[in-house]
Amino acid sequence: MLSRPVAAVWGLCCCLVLFGLFAFADADEPIETTVEVSRSEQIFIIEAVSRITAGREEAWAVLTDYTGYVHFVPGMTMSRRVSDDPLHIEQHGEFGMIFFRKEVYATLEVTETPPSRIYFHSLEGNLRTLETQVDIDVDGDYVVLTYRSIIEPDFWLPPLIGTRIMRSFVRKRLEAVAEEVIWRAEFGTDR
Repeated sequence: MLSRPVAAVWGLCCCLVLFGLFAFADADEPIETTVEVSRSEQIFIIEAVSRITAGREEAWAVLTDYTGYVHFVPGMTMSRRVSDDPLHIEQHGEFGMIFFRKEVYATLEVTETPPSRIYFHSLEGNLRTLETQVDIDVDGDYVVLTYRSIIEPDFWLPPLIGTRIMRSFVRKRLEAVAEEVIWRAEFGTDR
């Protein structure tokens, strides 16, 4: 049996090795994502940017593949077109982290401005407010997705961890979209 100091050092070394592996694995990723979240009461203001080694056409195809979201967006359990003119989509999914989970559902009105902007507005569901704009720009070999959103859930989020939950939620989804864009750019088809 190891003494406490030896066990502590051994545990610290294992943690550092694992941290190093994760840091090294992320260093070669063709995706750069930043997510900023601010909170005022129950209203979250989100600004996020993903830089992806792909083209605008692939990004547009993925972002407008509303029924395909269930195949590549984590936590999305249903996404379907309700109408085409105006474009309405209905989505269901799960929101949260480890011990805090909520079902989220909404019917969204979507306004597309090809090939550079998509605007989502919540019509009904358990989000009091959802106003999201996604801009698609090109910067050299990168496509840049800029995501701006105001979200006010119709359910309580813990004050101390609500912002962290929202940041994690947005980051995971944006990175999944970015990975799908890269996949389609490389292989010319969805997974």
